[in-house]
Amino acid sequence: MTYTGPSISLHVHITIDPSNVEKFLEALKPGYEGVIAEPENTYFEVFHNPENPGEFKFVENWNGTKEWFMNVQMKKPYYEPYLAITEPMFIKERTFEIWGRMPGKEWVSVKETN
Repeated sequence: MTYTGPSISLHVHITIDPSNVEKFLEALKPGYEGVIAEPENTYFEVFHNPENPGEFKFVENWNGTKEWFMNVQMKKPYYEPYLAITEPMFIKERTFEIWGRMPGKEWVSVKETN
């Protein structure tokens, strides 16, 4: 069955000191695993800036509304240890953008080789 309800794409931009990259990724892994196990999560990819190794972008797609995401998903317990460890590493304020995804499949392309 194809999901036809609202869906969002969360874009998170984080900048840390490049000397903390290994520790940051180590702290991220359990939270990442928790997120991708959620049935509403349809996509999660971590990007980094090769010109600035301490700069990361997360892109997460969710089946749900922004309100659901903020009131239900963001309260999951696996975020707490990740934030406790990583927030002190931030050298710039973390930024968030939440975008509404286009309905249907007309504007989606995911190749198996991705």
